[in-house]
Amino acid sequence: MLLKNIILRNQDPFEKTIEDWSQTNNINVTVFDGKESLFDLCQSLVIIHADHNISRENKELRSQMEKIHKPACEIDINGTMNASISSLKFWLENNNPENVLMVGDDKLVESTRFKDYLKELAKQLN
Repeated sequence: MLLKNIILRNQDPFEKTIEDWSQTNNINVTVFDGKESLFDLCQSLVIIHADHNISRENKELRSQMEKIHKPACEIDINGTMNASISSLKFWLENNNPENVLMVGDDKLVESTRFKDYLKELAKQLN
């Protein structure tokens, strides 16, 4: 399995959707509890967005990850479905992270494109 463990920062709608999807697809999930540094816990970062609308917080998070030489990947769910999935899959294969911090905006949860992306991603990862 390319995704071994997904780390989520909290229980907002985006994170809850990823957690439910992960459990359905037998992917481990860890919810960050603050007991150790988030940057020590995760090995990489995946930012999921639509049309390059990325929150300032997530842009800053990416910058911080890159400063400590941890790989980051941005996935636009409104791009070509096959290209978006292939991009993430290729990135996971090349970086082989044990723990992936996954972030995105809560607005994505309302998007049918996001739900379709997760369904197709599950097919490719299994």
